[in-house]
Order: sequence, then C-alpha cells, then structure tokens
Amino acid sequence: MRLSGFSAWSRFFRVLFLFLSIFWAFYSLKFKKIWHRRNWLEARKEKLYISEAERFRKTAVRMGGLLIKLGQFFSTRVDILPQSSIDILAGLQDEVPGVVFAEIKKVAEEEFSRPIEEIFYQVDESPLASASLGQVHRGELAGGQIVAIKILRPGIEELIAIDLKALRQVLNWIISFTNWESFIDLEAIYQEFEETVLEELDYIREAHNAETIAENSQHDPELIVPGIFWDYTRRRVLTMEFKEGIKINNLAVLDQAGVDRQAIARRLLEIYVKQVLVDGFFHADPHPGNLFVTNDGRIIMVDYGMVGTITHELRDQLLEMVFALVKRDYPSVVDYLKEIGFLRFDADNETITRAVGIFIEHVLGRRKDMSSLDLTSFLEDLEVLLYEQPFQIPANFTFLGRALGTLYGICIALDPQIDFLEVSKPYVDQLAPAKEIWSLVKEKTANFFASWIEIPPLMEKVLLRMERGEIKLKLPLRSLNEKIQENTRAQKMQAWAIVFGFSLLSSIYLLANDFIFLSRYAFAFSALSFLLFLYQNRSPKAWKAPHPPLGKKGRKKQNKKP
Repeated sequence: MRLSGFSAWSRFFRVLFLFLSIFWAFYSLKFKKIWHRRNWLEARKEKLYISEAERFRKTAVRMGGLLIKLGQFFSTRVDILPQSSIDILAGLQDEVPGVVFAEIKKVAEEEFSRPIEEIFYQVDESPLASASLGQVHRGELAGGQIVAIKILRPGIEELIAIDLKALRQVLNWIISFTNWESFIDLEAIYQEFEETVLEELDYIREAHNAETIAENSQHDPELIVPGIFWDYTRRRVLTMEFKEGIKINNLAVLDQAGVDRQAIARRLLEIYVKQVLVDGFFHADPHPGNLFVTNDGRIIMVDYGMVGTITHELRDQLLEMVFALVKRDYPSVVDYLKEIGFLRFDADNETITRAVGIFIEHVLGRRKDMSSLDLTSFLEDLEVLLYEQPFQIPANFTFLGRALGTLYGICIALDPQIDFLEVSKPYVDQLAPAKEIWSLVKEKTANFFASWIEIPPLMEKVLLRMERGEIKLKLPLRSLNEKIQENTRAQKMQAWAIVFGFSLLSSIYLLANDFIFLSRYAFAFSALSFLLFLYQNRSPKAWKAPHPPLGKKGRKKQNKKP
C-alpha cells in the first residue's frame, strides 16, 4: 500500500489532531472546573479516561500503524493510566485487523524475487495472528516441516515514518507547554521508542535476537524458543518453527488441560529474572499474544522484535545499591540513585538520604509486613518528597518497566498468591558470592560494636554545634509555600470582593441617576470582578517545586540494543 503525497499529509494531520484533541479534553478541565462543584472534576476525569481511551482505540484500529503500537504500550502502563483506560486499550492486543492474503503474498514475493509457490510448499491464507507491524501464517516447507511465517504488513514502513513525525511534533508541544520533562526524560524516551520500533521492522535482527535468547536458555528445558529457518528468512519475512500451545492468559483452557498455573507463573518469573539479572538480554514484549503453554507445562516464547539489554555496568550499580541498602549506607544509596538516573544530580543529598533512611528503617528495620503498617503518615511524607525533590524516570528503564509491568499482570492472573521476592531470591544469591555475604556479616557485627563507642563523641559534637548556633532547622518547602499561597489567595479574594461590591453599587447609583450608558459599563466591570472573585475561590493547585531539567549532555545512555 503506497500513500500519495495528499494521503500522507492527511494521515499526519489526523494523527496530530487525535493527540491534540485528547490533550485538550483534559487540559480544558482547568477552565471548566471554575463553573462546577469541586467534586465535578474527578467525576469528569473518570468519564474522560474512558471516552478518550475508546476514541483512541477505535482510531488506532481504523488507521493502524504506530497508533496500535502506542495503544498496546499504554495498555500496560498502570503507572500512567487508570484501570478503566487500560481495560479498553488492552483489546488492541487482539483487535488488530488482518491484511488480505493477496497483499501479504506480494511482500514475500518481493523479498524472494519469485512466486510464493516456489518458496513454500503450502501457506494458509488465513492468518494465525495479526499484529501491528506484521502477520503470521501457518505454512509447510518442501520437506514437510510445519513452520510459522511472519510477513511484514505492506506499506507499514511508510505509515510508521508518518506517525513518528506526528508523534515528534506532539512531543515538541508537550515539552514547550508543560513541565513534564522536569521529571521524565521525554526526549530520550522518544529516541528509545523510535529506535525500537524501527528495529522491529527488520526481521533479520529479530531472528538474531531469538537465537541469542535460545543460546542463553539452552540449559533450560522449560522454555521453548522456536528455531529459525535462515534459508526462508529475509528482512521482511521471518520463518520459524511452528509450536502449538495454549495462550498463557486463557485460564479456563489451562485448567481444562490440567496445567499447574502456579508452577507456570513461577517458571515465567524465573525465566525473566534470569534474562534480566543473569543474561542481561531480555524479551521486552511479554504480552499474552507472545506467550504460550504446552500441555506438559512448558512455556513457548515468540516474537523477539522488541528486546532489551542490561549492561554489566548498570547491573553492577543495581547490585551495589542493594548491598548499600543492606548495610544501611544511605548516602551511598543516594549516590547510586543519581548514577542510575532516578535522581538528578542537583537533588539535596541530605534530604533524600534522610527520606531513604526513614523508609528502610520503617519497613525493614521492624521486619513488618506492609499490610500491617500505618502508611498514612508515610505516604504524606513521600508526597512532599516527590514534590520537593527532582526525581525522574530514566529512559533506559522505560521498556524494562513496561515488560515487568506486563509480566506482573500475567503472573498475578495465573497465581494471585505468588511471592515475587521468594522466586527471585536464588538468582540474587547467585549474583552475590558467599564471601561477600560473609564479609557483610562481619562488617555489620563490627559496626554494631563500633556504634557504642562512636555515639558518646557524636552526641558531644551535636551539643557543641547547638551551643554555637550551627544547627539548622529545615522546613518542608511545600507546606510553607502552600500557606503563603493560601494567604495570598485569601487576600486576592477579599480585594476582588471589595471591587465587585463597589462597582455593583456604582452601577446601581448611575442607573438611578439616569446615567444609563455609564451604568452598563460599571455593571459589566462588576460582572468581570465577580468572575475573578470566583476564579480566586477555586481549589488551589498542588504545588510543585520548579526544578530545571537535567541537561541533555549530562545524560548517559546505558541501555543500547545489540
């Protein structure tokens, strides 16, 4: 499918209009809430999340291309969208319309430069699966081998190029008119997303990805990675072994087949923990359409177009941060948070260190289960911290977070009682040699006895600093600023109330003395002052401390595709 110049521009503006209309639907609530009760805003937001997700889903299904990929991406982001939107967008995993076989056939014949009948002994015209970028058909080779043939959608490269341009423009507007980039690296995330999508258009790369994971998992009989037939694989055509299995989220069929769902959840989690922490190379798109289960309980993993890597440097940083947490070395934990990218380098080390210490001691020090803790006060402190300190989401964690979020949902559906920490523990122990654990125990014991010696002189230093007036008292900036804003708002309300009363009385006086023309102006001014009075009476916005975004040159790109 080739697009003319007019069609390409038409698609560009349609994608642009979709994002702008969704953005305006939410942004306009900022003005509309003035005329409604305070509880109206939340109710209206809930309705918009449903209606706008439905509109995006219908448009994505109709237009295809990158929109479906974006919808599938957001359908796994429980940290961004509410469950009502996710439930609607989740349908995009299985709702992608198929392409007629005649058009798909042309793509394969262009790649091999000969009729498809000369390539494969037989190809089913009905697709096994239809995805946003490609389509899978069951086929048979001349030797009788049953295969799955994945063929790129015709004209998809052109559609992706147009959609990326539109998304790039939307991103520029978001960066210009919002402060979102102060806590999330939108530019780096876009670059990562663009790079990943373009890589998914190359089936040669996907075939290599599959073989890499197969090699890393060669000693794991519980994971099945379909083999690649290289003689029948090109950039837009991928031929692999056909494996029969039950879709991993089809719980009723799994139960009917007698498959142990708890064991499947545990094995799936073990596979991903090993891929992330041990191999450093993981399957980054674990949605239910890419995971199947055999009747004997083994897991089939397909579609390796989207993969992620964890560098040795990043893995070492994560492990060192865990060890620092165990040793209660909170200043080092803050340093690792900055190195990894969760915290910008302009953050207040002392404040963050204190917050990390309070959290760890509150949760780990008492050895209590989270459900038994009173989290109200802690969540309030955490909210203040998030507003006051420059936290951000590192771009190199975007697809890892998406994969783990999807994996979490699948495992919970299979086994609601699964213990993620218990399953992950053997691989964490594998990465922490016994001698390091023993040295850690000795160090903790030495520190325990040393603390009894260090406490008296430390108390003496604190008392001396108090006597010299060197102890500084730090107030929460958010609470102080909210009080200032509240007082300012009250003063403005009082001022506009006075102006409204004066102008209204003036208009009545002028009208009573037959100054009709002037009384109309006075009445109009009184109406304007009344609107401003209502505007000042609105509920104040949550304050956010203005922090400049981290400079582009200072960022490290640690997550590169192989």
